[in-house]
Amino acid sequence: MRAFQRSTNPNPRVFYGWYILAVILLTGFFAGPTSQVFVGLLVEPINEATGWSKTSIAFSVTAGGILAGITAPFVGLLADRYSPRILMTLGSTWMALSFFVIAAAPNVIFLIAGYASSRGIAQNLIAGIVPRVMVVNWFRRMRGRAIGLTGTAHPVGTFALAPAALLIIDAGLTWRWVWVLFGVTILALLVIPNALILRRTPEEMGLLPDGDQAASAIEAEERTAKEMAESWTFREAIRTPALGLILASIILTNYGGGGLPFHMPQYYEQQGLVPGVAVAAVSMFAISGAFANTLWGFLAEHISERILGIFTMLLGVVLAFGFQFVSDPIVGVLYGSVLGIAARGEGSILMLLIANYYGRRSYGAISGIVQTALLVGLALGPYLMALLREYSGSYNMVFYSAMVTFSLAALLLALAKKPVKYKVEEIHN
Repeated sequence: MRAFQRSTNPNPRVFYGWYILAVILLTGFFAGPTSQVFVGLLVEPINEATGWSKTSIAFSVTAGGILAGITAPFVGLLADRYSPRILMTLGSTWMALSFFVIAAAPNVIFLIAGYASSRGIAQNLIAGIVPRVMVVNWFRRMRGRAIGLTGTAHPVGTFALAPAALLIIDAGLTWRWVWVLFGVTILALLVIPNALILRRTPEEMGLLPDGDQAASAIEAEERTAKEMAESWTFREAIRTPALGLILASIILTNYGGGGLPFHMPQYYEQQGLVPGVAVAAVSMFAISGAFANTLWGFLAEHISERILGIFTMLLGVVLAFGFQFVSDPIVGVLYGSVLGIAARGEGSILMLLIANYYGRRSYGAISGIVQTALLVGLALGPYLMALLREYSGSYNMVFYSAMVTFSLAALLLALAKKPVKYKVEEIHN
């Protein structure tokens, strides 16, 4: 076995994993402009300044989502093989350059290409798969809170930087300056920390996950070797029924989790609620969803991830059913908050479940296809629900469809028991 190197932790009293997590959170925060909510706020200023159609501008979000789903498995494979220092430094630089392309776009095609590139490629590198792989490598006992915090950074960044973008425009600068300033900020604040601080695993620094101590280097190596032996390869994992059940469950639950908040403003308007109620409800959905990642992450350190996931899905069933009775403004806003807790926290829960089931050897590749399933569900929900609304003439069918998909998702997750990994010699006996 390779001898453990001496730790290069700048402060031995502080586990180096916390420095890793700090850089991940900073990077995820400034990846906020890749959010579709952020772009949605800039549609009007871009349309007024350029005359480009709002539909064409909005298509950049669709293109970015499609590209993100396609590239996720490939980014996952890269995350398992290459240093996050390389990947996240490249991703930060790529995102800044994509923002500069948007800022200089002579036509809407360049805007679409720039945004799709930032969301479809750079976001997976700096605010999606690669950071989660690092967290799984660096934390074991405290993995829940670490993944939860990681999932909070990007949405918090979105809702902090979106008002900042509007302030920039209100100050007399154009929408192009928004992208220039954020691109420069990313180059100034993210590239150097990503290049200098990030490490792939604690073992390469002579450490163990969570900062645990071993009696000797030999014991430390034995613990790491045992953990890696119990981990699954991508080929092994993809053949287990549990992973197929989890992927199907993710698609089904994100059908409701993506579709219901999308249709919330239109439904509230139909119910006679003033537009401000819908805005407040969607805002509370986003904010509560962001912090739900951390909440569920902490809980997952004490309660089974599968139990928590099933609970959030069953909560989604109740909320989908209750939507048809929402007519009061206060209830409408509260509904947005609770829906965010139920529909957005499940992402961290299921990513933890994958780590618990299959270990960290091929976590990047496995979480890559999980990310694709999540994006498929988010993409299907708004569109299929719109078709149901148009076909039936009522939102009741929309709510009933979400009840069905949340219920099926809970059932499939309940059936997705942790697979057992047999040694080769045991199979032959």
